[in-house]
Amino acid sequence: MLSKGESTRQTICGRARELFCRQGFKGVTMQDICKATGLSRGGLYRHFESTGQIFTAILEGFGGNQNREIHEQILGGVPAAIILEGLLCRYETEMLDSGSSLSLAICEFYSSPDCSGAPPVSRWYESSRVGWTELMKYGLDTGEFSCVDFQGVFDLIVFAYQGARLYGRLMDLPKDTARGMWGQVRKLLLRPDMLHLERPAQKHKDKALAFREEFFSKGEPVIFGSELFDKTESYDEWLESVTRNTDPKTLNPSWVLTDIYFAVDGEDNIAGIIDLRHELNGFLADLGNCGYSVRPSCRGRGYGIQMLGLLAARAKAAGLPELHISVERENTPSVRVIKGLGGVYERSFSHEGQAADIYVIALTK
Repeated sequence: MLSKGESTRQTICGRARELFCRQGFKGVTMQDICKATGLSRGGLYRHFESTGQIFTAILEGFGGNQNREIHEQILGGVPAAIILEGLLCRYETEMLDSGSSLSLAICEFYSSPDCSGAPPVSRWYESSRVGWTELMKYGLDTGEFSCVDFQGVFDLIVFAYQGARLYGRLMDLPKDTARGMWGQVRKLLLRPDMLHLERPAQKHKDKALAFREEFFSKGEPVIFGSELFDKTESYDEWLESVTRNTDPKTLNPSWVLTDIYFAVDGEDNIAGIIDLRHELNGFLADLGNCGYSVRPSCRGRGYGIQMLGLLAARAKAAGLPELHISVERENTPSVRVIKGLGGVYERSFSHEGQAADIYVIALTK
């Protein structure tokens, strides 16, 4: 348990960070922090003597928390591709949230006399490199990553991220900018037969239609997790519909906020489809947060567990505490996939005359 003094220091740093993100380093005074924390001037000065000291304390947390998270997941046997997905999803979210960026404040801090006595900025670079290098070596050992220039990939990640964060203070970054950047990192790191998730786009049209036709030709008229792709003849109409349902501003009133992804290999072949419903209304209570389908010709390769693991990483980055997943009891392969990702049985129900079960995968670990 934290001492009262340490708890107060954390509160000061948390409130001060919000100010630094909004106003930069130079735009924040000790008086501003007093107002934000409710502390008197004397109460604040008992813990910190200057905004420079507070900013340095905030920076102390950089790298360390991420490195611990990476290390703990590696020790827990989490696949490298899933760890990578969690990190890149978080970076994508942060890049699009200019209000949480410290990039401008960091530049101002290290170009001012207040940084005297603070660790050099290279320390944060080196700290982050340690965690990423551990992950990349782990991915190479597990056979999930290709043999690449670890230093080069790390530099690409850290400088692209920080550059985008800084530019995000000056302009609105399009969502496709972050997705495209991290998509290239996935292609650099992941072995060609490893899957990654891509939002449907016009570029997928021909391969998506062939993907759907393969299900139909095998006598499978239902494609789970496809958001009615199996029932909408026009790809363009389907694409417009699913794109609208990813944004609260354009969401169909009879739907819930839903993301959908093609599972794509390193050669841009579509191996599966999976969706993520961010909330469950009465209709969806028995259907759960997601459904998925693996292409008939791609089954038996472990793609189901890859897809669900990648989606769980995205769901966690989106703030969902858990995934509720329904499965027909006789669908042994899917039950095995769900249990393999920590799914715990919650309850049973009947779906179209078939016995089915709900499993819950916790995302808070």
